[in-house]
Amino acid sequence: MKIVTEKINSEPNHSISKKDVKAIIEVIPDDWIGVAHIFSISSQLFENSNWDRPVIQNNTTFKILSRGIDRNEIIKELLIELAINPTKTYPPKGHSLTKSQRKKLEELIMPYYNKLIE
Repeated sequence: MKIVTEKINSEPNHSISKKDVKAIIEVIPDDWIGVAHIFSISSQLFENSNWDRPVIQNNTTFKILSRGIDRNEIIKELLIELAINPTKTYPPKGHSLTKSQRKKLEELIMPYYNKLIE
C-alpha cells in the first residue's frame, strides 16, 4: 500500500495527511480496501474537478481532493468511499451516490468516524 501526497505551491493546504490516512486504514475492516493500493492526496482543488464528492476510487487509486475542505469532512468522505465496494453500493451513474445510498453508507461508517475524530 502506498500513500502519496502531491506537492502544492499555494494555499489552501491539504487538510488530511499521510498520518490521517494510515489511522483510517488501521480502524476499518481489511476487506474495505479491496484492489486499491494507492491513496493519492491530490494537489487538485475539489471545486476545479467535475466530481460531486472529494474522494473517488478510480481502479487501484483513492484520489483525495482535500485542499480547503475541513479535515473531518474528508475523513468522512474517505470512509464512505472505502465502504462502497464491500457493501456492493453501486452509484447509478458515474461516481454519484443517491441520497438513500449516501445515508446508508454514512450510518455504516459512523462507528469508525467517531473513533477517528475523538
